[in-house]
Amino acid sequence: MLSKTIKISNKFCFIGLISFCLLQNLPVLALREPLIRVLVSRNNNLRIRSDKSIPLIIKGQKFSNKKIKGLTLKKVNNKITLFFDKNKQKIYDLKNKEKFEVNSIDGRGIWVGQKRYPGKLNLIVLDSEILVINILGIEKYLSSVVGSEMPTKWPFEALKAQAIASRTYALKQKGNYFYDIDSTQKNQVYNGLESRTFKTIRAVRSTRSLVLIHKNKLINALFHSSSGGMTENSQDVWKNKYPYLVSVKDFDKNNPKLIWQKNFSSQELNKLFPKIGGIKKIEILNITNSGRVKNAKLFGKYGSSPISGVDLRKKMNLKSTLVRFKFIEEKNISDIKTPNLTLEKKLIVVGKGSGHGVGMSQWGAKYMASKGKKAEMILRHFYKGVKIRPFDKNHL
Repeated sequence: MLSKTIKISNKFCFIGLISFCLLQNLPVLALREPLIRVLVSRNNNLRIRSDKSIPLIIKGQKFSNKKIKGLTLKKVNNKITLFFDKNKQKIYDLKNKEKFEVNSIDGRGIWVGQKRYPGKLNLIVLDSEILVINILGIEKYLSSVVGSEMPTKWPFEALKAQAIASRTYALKQKGNYFYDIDSTQKNQVYNGLESRTFKTIRAVRSTRSLVLIHKNKLINALFHSSSGGMTENSQDVWKNKYPYLVSVKDFDKNNPKLIWQKNFSSQELNKLFPKIGGIKKIEILNITNSGRVKNAKLFGKYGSSPISGVDLRKKMNLKSTLVRFKFIEEKNISDIKTPNLTLEKKLIVVGKGSGHGVGMSQWGAKYMASKGKKAEMILRHFYKGVKIRPFDKNHL
């Protein structure tokens, strides 16, 4: 009986020891998930508040774990000022490069304007602006990015492919001074808690830590909405040539926004290109293998100007550089008192696809997933010669 008691006792001690070790390792495991610093706002007039009754905690040079309901930051006479909800008469002047931190234990997040963000916020005064930087684990960040970049009703394998591409892209950006990545289309869209769903969380969890690598380093995992039939070589859009970002067939033909048109009046062209007096003619100098405008020449009333396809797209806010131009004459009816209406040239831009056309096409990924292709196959189609591996610091 004594022997049996000792064996049972030893068994419970062994189980307890294992449990203790596992519990001790939980913080360590949590620390292994990389943190990402996301710029979510750059403004000079801002309101930050708690969701409901749970207070925010603010820390900084002027504040030490102060509990608040909310705060307002404003630019007044070229200075950034701050005041709290409960004491609006007490106004703090903030210096350039002054930093402070806002935290909450509320799972509903922290309101910054009209969006809620989890984790904590770093606020930095920089050149009469307030930078708001959301700091959180990469996996929680991705569960919003996937829902911000891709409709959650799309096939699950497409969402998984987006999660892996976005994780790779974000980790590749780490290392900037104030923040790692922007929350807009400059990098990839992140809407905080607003875009997280059960499906996006599941897509991120099922691909946890997986990234795309080439020669044991993270790739520049660029993606776009749709290419218009063929993706583009990276060197045909930018200077850098990446062996994994090469032109491949796209499967975005079921995209309802595949073909688009944008019109410009003479007045609009004058405002866009005042130095040459608007545009009367556009000459396409050369195109890429996929048909995108690489370089063009603009002719206006006062002369001509060369321009790259990338810059022309940006200047005219076009969806892509896979475009062609047509001028037509139309009557100028701006002055209804004029008996003889003059003719003006109107520019019609007809284009295909949306985005820079490099890397993964999201509409192409959707089509492939709808035909039963797995996320790994989708990614290997759009990124040539890559491997999919759990993230390791040596990949940076």
